Amino acid sequence: MEASTASPAAGAAGAIVAALARAGTRLVFGVPGGGPNLDVVGAAEAAGLRFVLAHGETAATIMAATSADLTGAPGAVVVTRGPGLASAVNGIAHAALDRLPVVVIADTVADTRISHQRIDQEALGRSVAKAAFTVGGPPAAAAAVAARAVASALAGPAGPVIANMADGAADQHGPPRVENGVEAQTRRAAEDAAARAGLAILAEAVRGARRPVVLLGTGAIPRTAAVRDALGGRGIPALHTYRARGVLPDSGAEAAGLVTGGTMEWPLLSAADLIVGLGVDEAEMIPARWDYVGRTILVSEPGAPPAHGWFTGATELTMPIDDALSVLAAGPGGTMEWAPDAGRAAKTDAARRLAAAATATPGRLAPQQVVATARACAPPETIATVDAGAHMLVAMPLWDVPQPKMLLTSSGLATMGYALPAAIAAALCLPQTQGLPQTPRVPVLAFTGDGGLGMTLAEIETAVRLSLRVIVIVFNDAALSLIKIKQKPAGHGGDEAVRYRPVSFAAAAAAMGAAGAAVSSERELAAALTDALARPGPTVIDAHVDPAGYPAVMDLSRGQAGRRSVPGISRANQVTQVKERVQ
Repeated sequence: MEASTASPAAGAAGAIVAALARAGTRLVFGVPGGGPNLDVVGAAEAAGLRFVLAHGETAATIMAATSADLTGAPGAVVVTRGPGLASAVNGIAHAALDRLPVVVIADTVADTRISHQRIDQEALGRSVAKAAFTVGGPPAAAAAVAARAVASALAGPAGPVIANMADGAADQHGPPRVENGVEAQTRRAAEDAAARAGLAILAEAVRGARRPVVLLGTGAIPRTAAVRDALGGRGIPALHTYRARGVLPDSGAEAAGLVTGGTMEWPLLSAADLIVGLGVDEAEMIPARWDYVGRTILVSEPGAPPAHGWFTGATELTMPIDDALSVLAAGPGGTMEWAPDAGRAAKTDAARRLAAAATATPGRLAPQQVVATARACAPPETIATVDAGAHMLVAMPLWDVPQPKMLLTSSGLATMGYALPAAIAAALCLPQTQGLPQTPRVPVLAFTGDGGLGMTLAEIETAVRLSLRVIVIVFNDAALSLIKIKQKPAGHGGDEAVRYRPVSFAAAAAAMGAAGAAVSSERELAAALTDALARPGPTVIDAHVDPAGYPAVMDLSRGQAGRRSVPGISRANQVTQVKERVQ
């Protein structure tokens, strides 16, 4: 009798959940519809996976992506057909550009005669995901397709896939092509030859360099220990992309701050005679000209996304990053011209210039004050998530971290609405996250603007329901401040295009069961943070900020103000390099 009442999608649901469980997935996020979605939720519970209900599909997919980012296991999200999958697209795009393995499980319209809620889900999925699969048919076929879907998400470069649940329909992709022994041997021989040739090119360049700089990207994160062994104490300045922050601890002498493709890093890179990128993904960089005089060499592991010429004139080498590190550890063939602490000097100078740009009227906080106060109050092991917006240009360079994956942002897509869902997932993942302190007192702090929090406000209830130690700091200036800066020259749309009415996010948080506090001074912010750190559940701190300093921050990060000398660099060398660059 029980077998006769089972849903026809139960076989596909069990297959995809089993494949995820074998790959190490322990959390499933989502906003289910009826029928097949509930079969997946039931199969997850039966397999010992925890289902986390979110308020929106984009937020749920960002949670799944963050889970994948922190644990290394595939993220999983359940959405309904049609509007559910369409709503998840922004989160899927985030996972795609940040190379995070996520399996998006969607149900389908079973009756082909019905048009209601029917869209071409495979075509929609392929527009942002690595692949779309149909999990259905006999149990053995469903299990095989489910395993392929999970393996595809994990295969380098990792990324999201769509798993459409449709029992009775067999996947049309066919079995994946597998290399035969001769093909595999030929490919490995070609990779080995390319690595040997690349190693010789890199070694020659490093031997002749006197002012080398290293760029650390996402691909360097798995080699963090090797990077620290190779570069620690060598005096070679190293810039980090957003996602690579913490590969070298910010307290180290070589940690030189951020590289984004903007101008904050210009003084260091314009004086360099060799720039070596390790695992840098072009999706991490903002669109801008790369026209430094120093030679640029980009090292990527086999299978990593290529730079595709974004780094104008760069030499791309494919080899194990460990091999490149052995060359860098040996150092240049002669005396380096950097001061011993040139990396720290560059980072300190950038922070000083950002702090100098702080301005606030009485009763308001400068964004720099918010970040500095939070960093001073929060424990060193705090994980921070940062939303897109003007505040990001302050939070990312000023929040110091000792390890990778302790400062998270949507790097490739740079989507608003990231910080709160990511913080919720990070809080849930702490017990199974490798290399992070395993203590119930570790908080997760989300930096967000009023625009980004407005997109995800209902997820405060999710944090309350789950009793998560999440602290949300909202930079509240009732505006899309970054867009307002960009609007300035033309003025299109006026205030109606960029300004909101004032909102009390502290009151909204209280209405959903969270603690809320409104602050307008460093003293009030410090007190609110002290209370939040002692609280077992979530807190929303509504920081009233003055946006007047954002244009200066934007100029430092993206404009001419970033093009200045940095302590520890010979001014004569820099002038020579700049002249050559102009010529």
